Amino acid sequence: MGWVDLVPRAGGSLYIGGLYALYQTDLIRAAGITHVLSVIDYDPLLHEKFGHLKHYHIRADDDPNEDLLRYFESTTKYIDEGLNSEVFNEEGSKKKGGVFVHCAMGKSRSATLIIAYLMWKFKIGWKEALEQVCEGRPVCDPNVGFKEQLAVWASMLECSEEQERWRVYEKWKGERFQGTSWEWETRQRERDSLRQSESIKAKI
Repeated sequence: MGWVDLVPRAGGSLYIGGLYALYQTDLIRAAGITHVLSVIDYDPLLHEKFGHLKHYHIRADDDPNEDLLRYFESTTKYIDEGLNSEVFNEEGSKKKGGVFVHCAMGKSRSATLIIAYLMWKFKIGWKEALEQVCEGRPVCDPNVGFKEQLAVWASMLECSEEQERWRVYEKWKGERFQGTSWEWETRQRERDSLRQSESIKAKI
């Protein structure tokens, strides 16, 4: 694991990391990063050192109650546009852009947005997408609330029309569970226990 980790087989130069990677200017330049997607609850002050980079900033906490799902549509488009953009290198040749997605530690929020992108781009499930991200950055692990939102995103992606897709979102938003971290963990343990019991019954 490094400051700036490449996501393998993402269709371009897609990177993930933590906030402090942004201030490793040589690494950012060497990676060919042209677009930054920040998902962090305070201003990373990118304009002070990286005014030449395109920047999309989402203010969000690493909290299972945080609604990142509402941003998945716009962030997937931003990442895709960044990866497919064309820029000129120092020699004057054209090359594709590079996208760096970061949160504070490069573990939960940033991973969630990249997983959402991979699901949309390559039509894969969130668990498979998480495994792919972890190949490049093994610490990646969205919190339990974000994993639930990725499962809802999978349902949204199955919808053929945008209106239908947002109906799925609104239904989830109206019914979603919210609670303390301890309540989320308890709920997850109960769900895991139930799934295990059902699996045992199915084998009998």
